[in-house]
Amino acid sequence: MKNKKTGFLYAAGMLIVILAMGLYYVYVLDLNRHRKVSDSYRYYYLDKKLRFWNKYQSMYVIPGHVYDTTIERPYFLEKSGVSAPESDGSGMNFSDSTALIFKMYKNPDRLYVYFRLKSEMGHTMITVGSHSTAYLDEPGSYEIYIPVEPEFIDDNPGTVNRVPVSTSLPVSIYALAITAKKSVPEYYGQYSLSRITVEDYPEPEVR
Repeated sequence: MKNKKTGFLYAAGMLIVILAMGLYYVYVLDLNRHRKVSDSYRYYYLDKKLRFWNKYQSMYVIPGHVYDTTIERPYFLEKSGVSAPESDGSGMNFSDSTALIFKMYKNPDRLYVYFRLKSEMGHTMITVGSHSTAYLDEPGSYEIYIPVEPEFIDDNPGTVNRVPVSTSLPVSIYALAITAKKSVPEYYGQYSLSRITVEDYPEPEVR
């Protein structure tokens, strides 16, 4: 009888310890979630939404800065849909969907997303936002500028923006930028979604 009582007390004690540890763990998580941290820290470490960490803990982007994604890791990419740069220099693999999560110091009149990428299969649609789509009809390398629909950019600079990006088939991204209208080559027209290939045109100057 004594052994049964001892066993019961031991089990009850262990249960209390486990419950206490669980409550403490929940308390620590809640404390971390509500403490004052940068948006960059929150989105990467706490919410686990960002693919890459920015050591400067900033979510601001400078329009026109082009990331060489064969070696660089753009810190504004959402976690899903993109790989780290491949070791063979073939860029980042992009499939299905991701998003650009960033802040602006000042909102330009029009934002574009610039891609230098390769489509192995062709017949691929790259969409930014809901409806801004470029169609890559043939396999090959492309440079494209796709406008960001205004409703995805908050009117107040300094607010976190989330712009969805999707692809109908996997592609490899060699370079990526969030850029303003002034960096879009003239042969694209005002808001044109025309496609070009690297072989057809010289590399545009992106400022």
